[in-house]
Amino acid sequence: MRRLALCGLLSCLLTCPLARAAVAASPAAGAPGTAPGARTVDAILADVVNAMGSEAAWKAHKTLRMKLEMTFQGMGISGTGERFATKDDKALTVTDLPGMGTIREGSNGKICWAQDPINGLRELGGAEAEQARLEAVWNPELRMNELYKSIELKPDANGAGLECLVLTPHDAPPVTNCYDPKTHLQVSQKGTRATPQGDTPFSSTLKDWREVGGIKMPFSVDTQAGPITFTARLSDVKFDQALSDAMFEPPGAADAAGATNGTAAKGKGKAKTKAKVHAAPAQQKP
Repeated sequence: MRRLALCGLLSCLLTCPLARAAVAASPAAGAPGTAPGARTVDAILADVVNAMGSEAAWKAHKTLRMKLEMTFQGMGISGTGERFATKDDKALTVTDLPGMGTIREGSNGKICWAQDPINGLRELGGAEAEQARLEAVWNPELRMNELYKSIELKPDANGAGLECLVLTPHDAPPVTNCYDPKTHLQVSQKGTRATPQGDTPFSSTLKDWREVGGIKMPFSVDTQAGPITFTARLSDVKFDQALSDAMFEPPGAADAAGATNGTAAKGKGKAKTKAKVHAAPAQQKP
């Protein structure tokens, strides 16, 4: 989880979302689609990993908190967002938009969920769940063969000489990431986002890469998602702050668990009391 949150936040916006940019990757086996004279998928991904930060730098951190500011072109509104993530693949994106309310998307490492004013609270499934799981992965560079069904070379459609890769998940639409051949940092991402309202095409441009805690991340992302055009900028990045596991659970899950435990405890208490009542006469023999 080392990118400016693009997809999670992108999800949030489309359901009523920016949360991570750049699905940066590590070398993946089997690189079909290599054109004559082009670099291999493995070589491109290895350079991307090295450009963004070392494996040791990511392993040195346990949590990440990012604050974002968003402006929407031609709409006269702005919003804010926060992204929380942990090394055990838990994540939460919270977006506040004037006139729309608060939108949340999270993963507790097992289930993925979303809550917004239009669709309410729901557990994600299918392509939406797959997208959320990918976005919650802390350091996917080390797990690319597991996370993606295939990674293939694709010619730069704009003729700018970028190195482009198509990443196809197991149960979600593919995305195309393009990288600068000199810096090996991501320049753009294009794909389709699954939402409750249907699939929505999006394209993003990543800019202003800066190093924080030994990791490089884009501080500005311009996104066109369906009819919406917006810019998201990182305003603050903090590693290794204390984060409670409870914040990644679906809203109300902690209360439900508490009520269940309380009912179970009461049941045990009644059982013990009843046992004592029935046992008493036997103990009162003359």
